[in-house]
Amino acid sequence: MDEEKTNQKTEGPEQGRRTVEKYYIEVSASPLKRFIIGLVGGIGWGVGLTIGTGVIIYLLSFFIAKIDFVPILGSFLADVIKSAQGNLNTR
Repeated sequence: MDEEKTNQKTEGPEQGRRTVEKYYIEVSASPLKRFIIGLVGGIGWGVGLTIGTGVIIYLLSFFIAKIDFVPILGSFLADVIKSAQGNLNTR
């Protein structure tokens, strides 16, 4: 019986609200309110993504430095750069 109530569309003072599955979502009729909610949500998403990316890059660089992989990679890249510069000088 509760499922029937939550799946029905509401009228009257509850007109701007609806229930989707088990989550309660308020749909505002005000464009300014929707804009502000979207703006704050977007800023929060961007800040969270930036912080999360920074943490992941920090952890990766921390663990790579611990396994002494960087000197191996550095010498490989030095050889590639020397080879590329040698090819540029021959042209």
